[in-house]
Amino acid sequence: MLNVMSALGLLLLMPGPTNTLLLRSGLLTGFKRAWPLSLLECLAYLVQISFWGYLLSHLGDSAPWCLRLVQFASVCYLIKTSYMLWRRPDDTLKAAPEARVSRRHFFLLTLINPKGLLVVSFIVPAQTFTDPTLYLQFVGQFTAVVIPVGCAWVLFGARIKRGGYAWLTAHTINRTASVVICGFAVAILSRLADSLTHTSVMP
Repeated sequence: MLNVMSALGLLLLMPGPTNTLLLRSGLLTGFKRAWPLSLLECLAYLVQISFWGYLLSHLGDSAPWCLRLVQFASVCYLIKTSYMLWRRPDDTLKAAPEARVSRRHFFLLTLINPKGLLVVSFIVPAQTFTDPTLYLQFVGQFTAVVIPVGCAWVLFGARIKRGGYAWLTAHTINRTASVVICGFAVAILSRLADSLTHTSVMP
């Protein structure tokens, strides 16, 4: 349980489209008005993860390439995100104060965030989505992680606005995030390559 929760926490802490919007919301509206977005984030992720988990758990035996393809697409997304953050480290937080994201847009963006694919592909066992007891346990674990993490991103944005830290710029945040995401992508790619190697040598 702790291994799953720590892996979920590490993945969800990584900067990405959803966390960027949480950070911006904290910057623009403050913690009290923005923190409910973490509830929407949790709901959207659960919908996405449940869909992919059910689909892949039923296709895994008949089409094992489907899971590998999803995993590879997830790694490509991480590499692209890392590259964009490194090449354009000053763009992420540039937005007019009045350009506030709607809750509907935030929900839809989270719904298509490939982090859900990473959760299904690398963190949660496939049998979780075929066993109601395991699934409910996962929902509880996931909720206990994603809501505090989402609130932390909102609080981070609110603190930046209030504190006025000169060194904590978008450039610094995004360059650091780029390195972390790249390292995570390399680790996942290594795990995927290892699984493909073991599969190919099996009789």
